[in-house]
Amino acid sequence: MWFCKEFNPEWKQCQRAEIQENEALKGKKLEIKQILLKGEGLWSNQESGQRVDRCMTCHIDEEKLVKLHPKDLPIPYDVYGCTVCHGGNGRALETEPAHEHMYADRDAMEEGRYSADEFIKMWKRLKVLNPEEEVRLRRESFFGPTGQYQLYVGNDECVECHEKGDMHPDHVKRWSNTKFKTFERIQKEPDYKAGDENYKKQCYKCHTTGYREDKGIYAAEGVGCEACHGPGEVYAYLMQGVRDEEYDIEQGQKLSKISFDFNICGNCHIPKRHEMRKEFFDKKAQKN
Repeated sequence: MWFCKEFNPEWKQCQRAEIQENEALKGKKLEIKQILLKGEGLWSNQESGQRVDRCMTCHIDEEKLVKLHPKDLPIPYDVYGCTVCHGGNGRALETEPAHEHMYADRDAMEEGRYSADEFIKMWKRLKVLNPEEEVRLRRESFFGPTGQYQLYVGNDECVECHEKGDMHPDHVKRWSNTKFKTFERIQKEPDYKAGDENYKKQCYKCHTTGYREDKGIYAAEGVGCEACHGPGEVYAYLMQGVRDEEYDIEQGQKLSKISFDFNICGNCHIPKRHEMRKEFFDKKAQKN
């Protein structure tokens, strides 16, 4: 039994089966495949050596993997590995230990993470794999349970709870009367009306919520709750009470501390942010 297991391990059996099913894989050498991930394992964390992900040792059909994942997935598995989203043990080469505590598909990922701690654990793992990012866990907290970007749920979803007595109603009222309506005000300005799309995009950065500079689109007009706190899909999901159908304020508080950072204020509240407006009105004054 030892000889058989040593020279014909389970991962080789998996590879042979994949190769037999797919003509394109014919001639593939049987070998352990792995992705070296950023971050070192620490003995104090009961980890050892370089972090690796060996899931593709058995799942060697890359075309099949591509088809199973969304085209716009912002966390490519060939860089971040599989376990950061799916869970399991990426170092293992046998089915049982490799698949332990694993989320097999999208539904399992969405249903399996039902606490703030589960999401924070995922985001911290992403942080280790992306050490260049310095601002707490804000960037990582934008990812949902499936590794895709969270959805923006809109101000109404947030205000429904937070306008109540014990959920900071004064702050919500003040913000609703000012920042929520900032886009309405700039639309009335002469320079915005006269400006082309490139000019208006400079306004979108600060006067909309969920602006994607790479695509030139935004989730909502005005500076809403999610402009500062990040997309609220996960937050709303947990606050609605996943298990006992009651609001779980503690879950929301944990996520708020992770996703919010005062550095975000400096992205808009900086000197000379409206320099292009000065240029516009200077030119207009010269013409007159």
